[in-house]
Parts: sequence; structure tokens; C-alpha cells
Amino acid sequence: MISISEKNRRKVYAKYFAQALNRIRMEKEPIVKKLFRTYIFWIIICIFVILCSTVLYAGNVINSNITETQKQLTLSINQNIENYFQDMNDFSMELIKSSMFRETALGRLPEYYEEGRNTVDLFSNLYLEAYKMIQKKYHVGIITDQNYYIWMGNEYFIERLPKKAPDTYQNLVKDGSAVIKYLEKNEYLLEAMGNRSITDKDNSKITLSRSFGGSSFFYNGSAILEVQMDADEFTEDMRRLSSSKNEAGLQIHILNDAGDTIFSETELDSKKFLEENDWKPGSFRKNGYYTYVYKIFNSDIYVLYTISILSYYNKLLTFLGITIIFFLIITALMIAVSYRVSREISKPIHDVCHELRKVDLAQGIRYQRVDTDILELDYLSNSIGELNEKLEESMHHIITLKDFEIHSKLLALQAQMQPHFLVNTLTTMGSMAEETKNQDIARMCLNLTQMFRYISAEESEGVRLFEEMKHVNRYVDIMKERFPNAQVDSDIPLEMMNIRVPKLIIQPLVENSFKYCNRSKPHIKIAGELRDGRCWSIKVSDNGAGFSDSKVEEILKKCEESMDGVNSLSTKIDGMGLVNVYVRLQLFYREEVVYEINQEGIVIGGKVL
Repeated sequence: MISISEKNRRKVYAKYFAQALNRIRMEKEPIVKKLFRTYIFWIIICIFVILCSTVLYAGNVINSNITETQKQLTLSINQNIENYFQDMNDFSMELIKSSMFRETALGRLPEYYEEGRNTVDLFSNLYLEAYKMIQKKYHVGIITDQNYYIWMGNEYFIERLPKKAPDTYQNLVKDGSAVIKYLEKNEYLLEAMGNRSITDKDNSKITLSRSFGGSSFFYNGSAILEVQMDADEFTEDMRRLSSSKNEAGLQIHILNDAGDTIFSETELDSKKFLEENDWKPGSFRKNGYYTYVYKIFNSDIYVLYTISILSYYNKLLTFLGITIIFFLIITALMIAVSYRVSREISKPIHDVCHELRKVDLAQGIRYQRVDTDILELDYLSNSIGELNEKLEESMHHIITLKDFEIHSKLLALQAQMQPHFLVNTLTTMGSMAEETKNQDIARMCLNLTQMFRYISAEESEGVRLFEEMKHVNRYVDIMKERFPNAQVDSDIPLEMMNIRVPKLIIQPLVENSFKYCNRSKPHIKIAGELRDGRCWSIKVSDNGAGFSDSKVEEILKKCEESMDGVNSLSTKIDGMGLVNVYVRLQLFYREEVVYEINQEGIVIGGKVL
């Protein structure tokens, strides 16, 4: 009997015990994990419900406050802007209500200009009448019905306009109502200034214009009064009046009812926006922005406020962010507490499992009973200790029987090869002796002796591949006495020669090739391959016709039946062959075996040991 090594015995002990433990554990999850997950699930559900309720309530309140705040802010800014334009309008009305102003501007100034008289005193009177323009930084322009242009700003003058006047006011309805415009340049001033040096000639203007006459301010005359403000000054005033908007992220656009932009803080096409919404006031949401539209100054001025939705809900988003952080902190704390509680509850069970995991029969480590004050766990711990002892005894008995079975089968398989080859070789030697080839007979006897020694040696853990190939070469040398024309090519990488393989797995394949090759000129090839340093394979092919599909199927079926115990291996001489090789590979490598039969030859292989 051949006994397996103590190392392998311990490996088998450990494998069977691990399988028994897996059946006991039944792949269930740890109790600490289950308790922890249950606690966390309900805690998170409760916190989530409370969080959602709080967010919905607080979010609704904050959203209402944001909406109301934005509304009050825009109304406040609207009032400031309207007051600003109303001041310009009131100043304009004061001027045209003044009979002295009308008489001087429309009568005496043009007369003095035509007569070439000095107009300084008249302009002084006009400045005294329009003293507010200095305080408000207004400029005044007058286009008379006699085609004169009077300018009162940092400088003053009167000048006759050319016959073809600028078209700034060609669409002005001269009914005395105020019209507010944004002028890139004052074309009347540029036409009338001549060679004068005017400091503010290049400045863009915000202009409030209206028609007036010489008799009464109710008379809608053909003269036009301009009250102007430098656009830069106007922009600064608008930003000052709406300084509170910066905190809210508002951006302002002002345009008149004709669609001319008066003031804009962004590149929004406010005229196109109003046309798309039929020039209606209200609130609109588009392209990630909220836009509020208001009418002021007797509905002649449109004020648009734009704010990004993110800026609009900045406070709400801040609240949500803080709430989420608070939720995460509370959740993290609850997770830590839940884990601690779960561990304390499950600690006795964990101790039992810990001792159970330490068991390693291969290293001689047994289960150590755990003392606990829980009755059920104490009973379980004692039962596991008893089971450990009984299992070790049973495994020892089973493995011993398995040892006998495996090695008996290996010896039986090896013994099957001896009579078969012996008969053939002795027949050959008898024929050679008749021909008195004494040297050849001596060489054959030497080869046969070495082959017998190789076959009869007990090698339960296999042999190195180079030893198996020596045995094959001796067999081929003997067979060449029967087939002098035989050619056997061997191509096996040098790094494969030290691989451990079962004894007598290649020679039967070569013998099979001699049996089915072209007998007139046998040609057999033995080729080896090593893949990734983990698996090896050897292919034996010949120049014969090869197996038919039915024959291949028959051989493979016999291989399966031999491993399943359905049909025991034959003890007859011709019962060895390919089935014998298959069984030996399976017993040696278990399931990691290569075994293929096709028209090109037979391929065997296994893992590198």
C-alpha cells in the first residue's frame, strides 16, 4: 500500500472540516450586521421623514419670504426710478410754465442773436430761472419754432440750425407729453456748436423732451424743450438708487414704450423679450432666469428686473445645504451609536464564532469552548466542541479509506501496462534472436530492463517530465526494431522538463500512434506547450487516418464511465490505452485536466505542480 504524505493528509482534513463548517453556517450573515442594518434602516427612515417635513415647511416659508422680499425690493426700486424721471419731468414743466423763460427762449434770444446783440444777460436770466439744473446736473436744450438751437450746459450759446435739421424728433407727437430717450449723441448740439469747444458734446445723453409754445404751456407749440442728463451720471444715479439690488442679485433694464433702451446692466435684448410677451407686465421664467416687468412714469417707461434662479433661491439653497449637512452629521452619529449597540448585543455570539473560525485541523487547532452567561449560547458552544471531536474522528476514518482506494487504483492502472508491452517486446526479441542480431538484442534487453524498473517504481506523487520522456525514448528505440522506417520527432520546451506529471501518460499515446499510423513509413510527432507558466499540454499526432467521430465518442464515453464507477477499468491487455491515461490524469490533477481527441491527434495536459 502507498500512503499519502502527512502534508496532504492535513490538507484533506482542513478541506472536509471547512465544508462541514460551511454547512453549519449555511451562508448566513453575522447577527451584528443584521442588527446594525435593522437599526440603521429605521433610524434613517425616521430622520428622513422628519427632515422632509422640516424642509417642506421651512422651504415654503423661506420661499414665501423670498418672493415677498423680491416684490418689495422691485417696487422700492421702481419708485426710486419713477421719482428720478418725475424730477426731470417736474423741472421741465417748471420751465415751460415760466412766461419769462418762454419769452426769453422763444422771443428775445433769437431777436438778439439776429441783431448781433450781446446775449449774456438773457442767458443769466435763463440760468436763474433754471437754477435747479445745476443741483441736478441737468443740461437744457431748446429747439425753437424759428429753427434756432439754444444750449445751456457747462457752456451756453444760441445758433441757427441748417435747413435740414436732424431727425431725432421727427416722430415726436407735439402734444406736450414727455418722451424719454437714450441718445448716443446730441445731433442738434453737434450741428449747432460750429467751431465752439463744448466739453460734453461727445457724451451720450438721457433726454426728457416735450413740445411747448410761446403763449401758454397748455399750447402745444412746435418748439421742443430737452432736459438732458449725461448717460454716465444717469448710470451712477441708477446704481445708487438700486444699491440694495446687489444683495439680491437683480439686474435692471430700462426702456421707453418705443423699445429704445435707456439703461441696461446685461446683454438682454429687452425689446425682443417684451415683444415675445406682447409688452405685458408681469413675471416670467425663461432660460434659467426670472424676469419681472413693470410700467412706470404714466406707462411710458418699462423696467425689467432679471435674476438667475440660483441667485433667487440662494437662501433656500443655503438652508437646504445646512439641513443636508446636519442630516449627514446626525446620521453618522446614529450609525456609530447603532454599531456600538449592535456589537454589545452580539458580542457573546461573536466570541463563539471567533473561536470556531480559529479551528484548523490541518494545524491541529481545535475548538475552544466559550464561557457565557447566556444559556442557549453555552449549550451551543458545548455542542460545537463535541461535534469537533466526533468530526475529527470521522474525517480520519474517511481519509484513511480514501487513501487506500486512490493508491490501489493507481497501482492497478500501472500494473495493466506491464503484460501488454512485455508480450509485444518479447515477440520482437524472439524474431531478432532468430536472425542472430545479438547487439540489438542486448540493447533491447537493456531498454526493457530500464523500462521495467521505471514502471515498477512506486511514485505516487508522479515523476518529472524528463523522466517520462526517457521512458518514451526507450520505448521508441525498441519499436524501431519493428518499424525501421519510423520517424519520431519530439519538440518539448526545456522549461517543461521539470514539471511533475503522472507516470506512464505519454508512452501509451505514442504506442497508440504506432498502432494507427502509416505502417509503411510511420511518422509521429510529440509537441509540448507551456501557457503562462501555469498550464502545460502535450500533443501526440501521427500520419495515420485518425479516429472517426463515432470512435472518439466511444472513447470519451468510456472515460466518463470509468471515473463514475459505471464500468471498471479492464484488466485485459488491451484495456489500458487512452482510457487509462484519462483516468490517471483525473486522479492526479482532479478537475484541472486537458484531454482532447481529434483528427490531428491527442492532446493531454494539466496544471503545473
